[in-house]
Amino acid sequence: MILYPPEHFDINEWFTLISLAVTVTIAFLLPKRFSPVAITVYTVFTVFISQSVDSLIAVKPFDMYDVSDSSKYEVMDIVIYYFNYPPYTYIFLYFYDKWKLKGIVRILYVGLFSGISVFFEWIACLCHVFTFNGWKLWYSPFVYLVVFTLYIIVHHATEKVLRGYAARSH
Repeated sequence: MILYPPEHFDINEWFTLISLAVTVTIAFLLPKRFSPVAITVYTVFTVFISQSVDSLIAVKPFDMYDVSDSSKYEVMDIVIYYFNYPPYTYIFLYFYDKWKLKGIVRILYVGLFSGISVFFEWIACLCHVFTFNGWKLWYSPFVYLVVFTLYIIVHHATEKVLRGYAARSH
């Protein structure tokens, strides 16, 4: 796989770097909530999901959208997948876990974060981070609802495994 530099260092790269600084700062400033193992699981799963979704719908034969300057795999794509998305997931799971959300409140929280994500995606589109070739912004909430639900499932599974491991080690 060849990793390409940005075709032009312009608004999409600045948006990516500024959003990286904001999400990493917020995640870093939050009190420690998860173990390093849990954070690793959440990070790997986030990268897996984002890369999988893009591999399914952003490349041929569908080619629904481009990330960064072109359909080529660029350095800024790595920044987005490996460094922007994981702290965003961490923030989502941090408050979900802190508030011990259940029932309708859990559903509303997933809906709220999906809405926030669509808003940021819209801004990212305005900044040319994403260029739609057939994708419509109104498709995105459905994807985010599934993705955030998967994050919750992975969170609960991870915490259950870690609790079981801790119980066996005592």
